[in-house]
Amino acid sequence: MSINQDEWFIEAYDGISAFGLKFSEKLYEAQSPFQKIEIFETPAMGRVLILDGCFMVAQKDTFIYHEMLIHPAMNLLANPRKALVIGGGDGGAVTELVKYKYLEEITLCEIDEMVTSSCRIYFPEVSRGLDDTRAIAAFEDGAAFVARHSNHFDAVFVDSTDPVGPGKALYEVTFYQSIKNSLRPGGIAVFQTESPIFMSDVFSETVEKLKSVFGNDRAIPYLAVIPSYPGAMWSFTMCFNGDRKPCIDMASGNENVPASLNYYNSKVHSAAFSLPEFVKNLARIVD
Repeated sequence: MSINQDEWFIEAYDGISAFGLKFSEKLYEAQSPFQKIEIFETPAMGRVLILDGCFMVAQKDTFIYHEMLIHPAMNLLANPRKALVIGGGDGGAVTELVKYKYLEEITLCEIDEMVTSSCRIYFPEVSRGLDDTRAIAAFEDGAAFVARHSNHFDAVFVDSTDPVGPGKALYEVTFYQSIKNSLRPGGIAVFQTESPIFMSDVFSETVEKLKSVFGNDRAIPYLAVIPSYPGAMWSFTMCFNGDRKPCIDMASGNENVPASLNYYNSKVHSAAFSLPEFVKNLARIVD
């Protein structure tokens, strides 16, 4: 089979691999002050959001990413009231958070308002949580925003892009320290930490930085499969602001789990923290 470049969008990663989708229509293209934004209609994955040439949202699998970013931490927290999402301009993380009725304040801090405005038009099912009365949007640099808050949030979710361009500051130790300082005692922060297969150096270095800030036994990676991301195997790291070694087990039938999720459940929760040996080695985890 041949590929007609005029009908396909292909993301090449680091000159060594590529992922592509045939598209039926380009719905949107704009250059924001921060990045190039493109939205395509594709037969295989529905609408897809591309930022600076990289897949960020695909309708067919975005529920996996957003559910696994949000729900494992939310179901380990006791009575959380305030949550912050840094990045995540598509609104998907906020849409998962509004499913928790006891949350009183849900803040989205996104540097690029054009990402959010375009997603509200072209991905309304992903961004609908932004219409919730508890949702607050702040369009500014996430590192600067969180540095102004101390002992404020019960949960912080860093839904960042790759460590290039506007996302680079979200991979620095000073940023991780600001995140920890922004958490109330017992709070949890979750970071997307890239592919252990194609971005093993970034994964390993990020986990080590998080351990240096939160503690060796309080920065715990877990995995999910995101087909539209490089390598498909994708990592998150959950970090705890507390003195005790955290328990990642969730009892079956946890009453906090929202109804009608498409991926996450109690067994998926437990399985996500069961890491393959090569991932444990990259994260320097010793049983």
